[in-house]
Amino acid sequence: MRTKYAVAFQRAFIFALVVALAAMIGGRVGTASAADCPPPPSAVQLFVKWSDANCYVLTTGGSFEPGSALWSLGGGAKVTTGNAPNPIGSSSDSYSLSLPPGSSVTSACVTAPKIVGIVRFFAKNSGTVGTQLKVEVLVKGGVYQAGTITPGSSWMPTPMLRSNAPEYKGAVTYQVRLTALGSGGALNVDDMYFDPYVSR
Repeated sequence: MRTKYAVAFQRAFIFALVVALAAMIGGRVGTASAADCPPPPSAVQLFVKWSDANCYVLTTGGSFEPGSALWSLGGGAKVTTGNAPNPIGSSSDSYSLSLPPGSSVTSACVTAPKIVGIVRFFAKNSGTVGTQLKVEVLVKGGVYQAGTITPGSSWMPTPMLRSNAPEYKGAVTYQVRLTALGSGGALNVDDMYFDPYVSR
């Protein structure tokens, strides 16, 4: 029969193991396995109204609506009410992401054989004029710059943000990291899309 000390030791060991595994999983930003990441939905021509006929795919959790996959949020970033004027979005959509100065968020991962490191989304500035948003693409453990934008005071699509990530072959994982720069007011983003290779 095991003593109470042996039982306590076993429980402590299991607890430590669980904590260690959670830490490992939590630290895998940008290095998730393709097998763990869902494929995107069908490609759509979202930005035709703004003279962009390319097809885009919504990244995992990119609409921020209830039930969407969770992003990693830091520095006070949060999902809030208010929705971008997505011309093909549901009329019931009513949420977006708020990023106060200094906050940083990382998307859930997405994978598909023909995705490349190009992103486009909606953004607006609800605070001090000139507040900027840094955009990075995370793929295969690397961090690649996609540019820094300065959103205006109303919802508008960003430019097509082409990162310097290599055009990998096969199904690799992609994530987006956004960082709010400056010291005044919050930025809002919504409807985060990748541009798949199939659009060219």
